Amino acid sequence: MQLITVGTTCIIAMFALTACVTAGPQPSYPEITFTHLQPIKLNVAAINYEPRYRQPIAAPNIGHEFPTPPAQAVERWIADRLTAVGTVGQANIVVHRATATETKLQVKKGLSGAFSTDQAWRYDVHIEVSIKATDPNRKITAQARVIAKQSRTMPEDASLSEREDLWFALTETVIRKFNTAFEAQIRKDLAKLLK
Repeated sequence: MQLITVGTTCIIAMFALTACVTAGPQPSYPEITFTHLQPIKLNVAAINYEPRYRQPIAAPNIGHEFPTPPAQAVERWIADRLTAVGTVGQANIVVHRATATETKLQVKKGLSGAFSTDQAWRYDVHIEVSIKATDPNRKITAQARVIAKQSRTMPEDASLSEREDLWFALTETVIRKFNTAFEAQIRKDLAKLLK
């Protein structure tokens, strides 16, 4: 009888201890914005972003799991950076691609693999966006297009937190590259529409 009581007490104590264990705090990432930069003022009556980009979620796509998905960062860029200040015409924005993919890499197996830490995953972010300015007759008056890419690898022993940190840094890096490249392309190819 005493054996059952000790066993029951141990089981109850184990459940009580596991109930007290909580997951660590969820990491918090800053919002990626562009409000600190001067808006790009276009001499058009409207800036249209239709149809909205739908990011793929089937493997190997993984961008929807990022703290800030690439598609969300691009939409924020459009909202923060582009401003219509004219009375006629329009600028149409198309997000052709805003993806992040995961590729499993080869790692050493066996005895040599036990004593090394290999890069096990590669993450590739690809952003492609175009802008076309049209007059009231829908004739294209100017256009620009840019592609920004960035890749990073992750070691096989990385924690989920380290992986999310890398994902955030990857999005932040590629959207900054995109910002610089697209602004330069707009200033070159849509120069006559800048105010």
